[in-house]
Amino acid sequence: MEFVLPFVLLLAGFYVGWNIGANDAANCIGTTVGAQIITYRQAVAIMAVFVILGGVLQGHKVMKTVGKGIVITEAEAYEEYHGKPPDPSFWEYFPEQRLPDKAILVALLSAGFFVTLATFSSIPVSTSQAIVGGVAGVGIGVVGLEASYFKLTVLFKIFSAWVVSPILTMILAFLLYSLLSRLLRNANSVAWSRTLGILVVASAAYVSFSLGANDVGNAIGPLLGKYPDKGLWLALLGGVAMAVGAFTFGERVTDTVGKSITPLDYTGALAAQFSAAFGVHIFSMVGIPVSTSQAVVGGVIGVGLTKGMSAVSTRKITTIFLGWVITPVCAALFAAMVYRLVA
Repeated sequence: MEFVLPFVLLLAGFYVGWNIGANDAANCIGTTVGAQIITYRQAVAIMAVFVILGGVLQGHKVMKTVGKGIVITEAEAYEEYHGKPPDPSFWEYFPEQRLPDKAILVALLSAGFFVTLATFSSIPVSTSQAIVGGVAGVGIGVVGLEASYFKLTVLFKIFSAWVVSPILTMILAFLLYSLLSRLLRNANSVAWSRTLGILVVASAAYVSFSLGANDVGNAIGPLLGKYPDKGLWLALLGGVAMAVGAFTFGERVTDTVGKSITPLDYTGALAAQFSAAFGVHIFSMVGIPVSTSQAVVGGVIGVGLTKGMSAVSTRKITTIFLGWVITPVCAALFAAMVYRLVA
């Protein structure tokens, strides 16, 4: 049994990574494929390389936030956060000063389950929200509603980033698309078309790198508490899992992002992708798990708004927004209930 459980936990982490790749492939390459610059398979190959690079090179900060920055499981961290030693009940909840193995497993499976549902429904949901909801949910399952065991300031920063991120990328994409459109108005269309095509593919690689830097932590962050000295290998596992997810089941959501929100030309694809990559990368550098889905959708909306509200599918956006709200809430409630049942 002591060999089976670690294998099951790693498999669960791989499952979450697979889900992120399947759902978030759209965030990296949806606009590139939607603008018909390269084929889906070509785009996924580029994504796979840069997702793994992002996770291995810069995924450690978000991994730490997801793994140790939401639920307080270490006595030293509790004392540092509250300015006093933990109550005796702390040792009943966290005798090994980390989340119990069952809690890690439930958090991962809960997040993965709801992202799977969204992927089959072709809805680009926030995998960051799903895993944060899952971790918070098992925290509630372990300690109940005792707020002292949660880093509420960190959670507030994460929630705030979820609001700011899509607005930031929407504004950036709106401004960048407007600027590029003016600059290209009198340019040689054939030469600029080729240049823009190359830049769009490069921006897809940048989004993929940012996805790896941010979302690898979502995939395997909960495992970091159990394997604190295996961060690099966990990041590699998460990156590979995301690449496999994109290859096997990423095409549905890619069509939603690339074609269903607003029509995209080369300039629009470049503006949306670069804005999203830049926004996600900033949050990754400070260790805040944000939604690549929200960032890219915000970028695509920003491009659409340059042509007026009628160019944006409000029905599709409403469906996506609902997915963003429902996913973390359901993941948290589901994780809390399941852990209570199995603990």
